[in-house]
Amino acid sequence: MDSLKNHDIPGRVTVFSGKGNLPAIRIQTETSEAEIYPHGAHVTAFQKKGEPPLLFMSGSSDFLPGKPIRGGVPVIFPWFGGREGHPAHGTARVTPWDLTNSMLLPNGSARLCFHLPCPEPANVEFIVTVGNSLTMEFVVTNTGNADFTFENCLHTYFQVGDIHTIEVAGLKGARYTDSLTTTQHVEEAESIRFTSETDRIYQDTTTTAEIRDPALGRSIFVRKSGSKSTVVWNPWIDKSKRMLDFGDDEWPHMVCVESGNVKENHITLAPGESSTLKVEIDSAPLGGSAG
Repeated sequence: MDSLKNHDIPGRVTVFSGKGNLPAIRIQTETSEAEIYPHGAHVTAFQKKGEPPLLFMSGSSDFLPGKPIRGGVPVIFPWFGGREGHPAHGTARVTPWDLTNSMLLPNGSARLCFHLPCPEPANVEFIVTVGNSLTMEFVVTNTGNADFTFENCLHTYFQVGDIHTIEVAGLKGARYTDSLTTTQHVEEAESIRFTSETDRIYQDTTTTAEIRDPALGRSIFVRKSGSKSTVVWNPWIDKSKRMLDFGDDEWPHMVCVESGNVKENHITLAPGESSTLKVEIDSAPLGGSAG
């Protein structure tokens, strides 16, 4: 905790003891506030002033060493999904990251830089910029002597007013795998609506996704670069009841729209090569466009 406090910026960046007594960092700017846990380099909150939170957090989430946090923005690396004998979605989200720098930018935003201590032949950084929008950059550099292959994903949970009335636009024409049936499809709809458990991996898509939310009167924009995959997920009723770290009645108020490179869109870096997954989250009144 003491080493983290070296990165305090009075009135802007504050280190404190968070849930489960895990170290946490609060960021405050003129236009927004956010919260990050070095455990998993996990952004657990982002809220623009005068608006509801953009990120959803489960009230049943664990905040324990070695366990993932449920909600916010889990960092998925170096694999996506299950792997026998290993943590689901990789080790990055259950590893304490090092906070290496905090700074204020000329536009009033605050930027925090994290480094992942890991056995992979790679240097892994996560850079979070909090301002009028939330920008996250996941940077991997192959420091080894052979090719390095991995998957990455920012598994973002968004807060919505009612899953029954929202729609996710921007994915028409993209090919996807329905993870519930393992079948392949092409998205034909202008926007995705939700009537049951949904778990889709869209491949070879680089477009911005828009979450249109009539109940909260806003659109959330998920702009990305360095990403060829978008995952859309809501657990619905039955799966929510099977998840011990997720409330039985929370599913109507969240949707995951995840940006990354998974399955066939995995990344292979030659020695010395780098890749950057960048995601910007912003919002605007429904029918408008964010800045």
